[in-house]
Amino acid sequence: MVDDRGQAYTLEGFVGALVVLTALLFVFQSIVLTPTTAGTVDQDVKAQLRVQANDALRTVDSDGTLKNLTRYWNASGGFAYANESEVGYGSEPPCAPVRSPDEVCDSLGETLHDAFTVRGYTYNLYVSYQLAGDPTEVATERVVYRGVPSDNAVTATHTVVLYDDQRLTAPDDGGNATLESLGSNGFYASDADEGVVYNVVEVRLVVW
Repeated sequence: MVDDRGQAYTLEGFVGALVVLTALLFVFQSIVLTPTTAGTVDQDVKAQLRVQANDALRTVDSDGTLKNLTRYWNASGGFAYANESEVGYGSEPPCAPVRSPDEVCDSLGETLHDAFTVRGYTYNLYVSYQLAGDPTEVATERVVYRGVPSDNAVTATHTVVLYDDQRLTAPDDGGNATLESLGSNGFYASDADEGVVYNVVEVRLVVW
């Protein structure tokens, strides 16, 4: 009787230890398998990246560089200092700081480089604008394109209002002509508003 009871206690202890070990193994496996690599980004990391992307756009908007980018367009066509063989600046930073003497435009490329490139992230940058025939429809100019975003990409946007009396900020500014006088023949966007507003553009930054 005593031996049977001792065996029961031993078996009970063994089963209890096995349950504890199984639980610990499950916990450790869950921790190890938590996605934090480039393949699948943890939701907290993704949320932080989205905040940083929005902060980057707000930073360059506060010093005027974002507004400058939306009008950094040659009256003869294309973004200033862009590579003619590519759309926009290709994979180069916006406003091609290596070739451009424009410090206002340089700071945009530097901000995105410091915020993302040096930390192993990549980005695409676009400018979308309203169509004159139907303001609910938009078209997009590719500014920087570095590939197809992954499933973990985050997007930040910032709206810039363009006015009829504003001018291009590129060296080839069409003889200092206004956006209204240039129209779609000298600028990527047409006059989509009957009032003093010329167009409303959205700068879109996609980071992954």
